[in-house]
Amino acid sequence: MKNVMKKLVKSRLFAVVLAIVLIASVATVAMAAEEEPADSKGVEKGTYDTNYTVTTVKSVKSGSVVVGAVLQIIDSKGAVVEEWTTTKDDHVIKSKLVAGAKYTLHEKSAPKGYVVAADVPFTVSTDGSINEVEMKDDWTKVTVAKYSNATMKLLAGSTLQVIDPETNEAVYEWTTDGTATRFEGFLEAGKEYILRETKAPAGHTVAADVVFTVSTDGKEDTVNMYDTPTTVSIRKVAK
Repeated sequence: MKNVMKKLVKSRLFAVVLAIVLIASVATVAMAAEEEPADSKGVEKGTYDTNYTVTTVKSVKSGSVVVGAVLQIIDSKGAVVEEWTTTKDDHVIKSKLVAGAKYTLHEKSAPKGYVVAADVPFTVSTDGSINEVEMKDDWTKVTVAKYSNATMKLLAGSTLQVIDPETNEAVYEWTTDGTATRFEGFLEAGKEYILRETKAPAGHTVAADVVFTVSTDGKEDTVNMYDTPTTVSIRKVAK
């Protein structure tokens, strides 16, 4: 009888232990199923990227690095996670962006002579590779032409100035040579200027000021000024 009881107790104890082991195994499998699987190539999605994200801004025309642009990295919720002013060196971001997440490279302001570029969206890699994000800035383009409104031909010999109305000082002065004058990457995008004639060529009167605003989208602005020829009426009368 005692042997029977011992066997019964042992079998019940074994059953309890087995049940505990099975419950623990099921719980472990359930927890593993709830976790987001790691990317097969390395960095787990949703964790901070331990690799580099390199950003740079270059001129559309010259391909050289643009210095003085204020850039931002914005996350999918619209929050700014990084802001800096560009230098001649690439900007490196390490262990700050989330692997697999989407961000936007945004130009807050462009340096003088350039226009603000369109946003550049990018996704942080999950395979350990370096993210290289490049933005290109176009520059301002303004063409100034001086005409005679009698012949509609370009005039030479006119002294012109581009005036900054905030300081009332000339930022550029020149004498026309019979061709149009083009400013590239010199005037500030979105800013208002005054084209002023200080001396008209022989046979013409000084024209009125022309106010213009530099485009912010990289399009070329054309500023025309017209001089009116002088008119003298001579009459000969007898005494």
